[in-house]
Amino acid sequence: MHPLLEELHHYHHTISATINQMTGLLGKLEKDACDATDRQQLFALLESLHGDAETRHHQNEELIRRQLLMTRAPVHPRVLNIERDHQGFARIASQLKALEHSNHTPQEIATFIKDYIEKYYDHLDSEENIFFPLADKWLSDIQWQEIKQQWQVSGS
Repeated sequence: MHPLLEELHHYHHTISATINQMTGLLGKLEKDACDATDRQQLFALLESLHGDAETRHHQNEELIRRQLLMTRAPVHPRVLNIERDHQGFARIASQLKALEHSNHTPQEIATFIKDYIEKYYDHLDSEENIFFPLADKWLSDIQWQEIKQQWQVSGS
């Protein structure tokens, strides 16, 4: 796998660890056993998924995706939807942040966040198993050099 794809993969691994922490806290929230500290930690973890590192990560994926679309690769529809997914996650993030001070029950909040996590994992799965292998196979060394020149350094 190309080193830039490996960097993206590493970021996904890091994010998955954060999501796993969130999932444990969601279990407490669903059972109404989540104290103020747990709730604060849950929303801090959720917010960490939408910081500068996430923005740079998505920008880097877009650099690769745009180069891939210029090849003759048989591009899967999921690859075409990646940009839309990224935009959607940004919108969802602000909606989820608003849940912290909402009047929703803990179970409702947990349901909203679990739905987001499910969509996020589905997105990661399509990148890891469709997009990255396609890019690795079809992009030339010259294209990888062009991508590297515009690459945003990760802060994960």
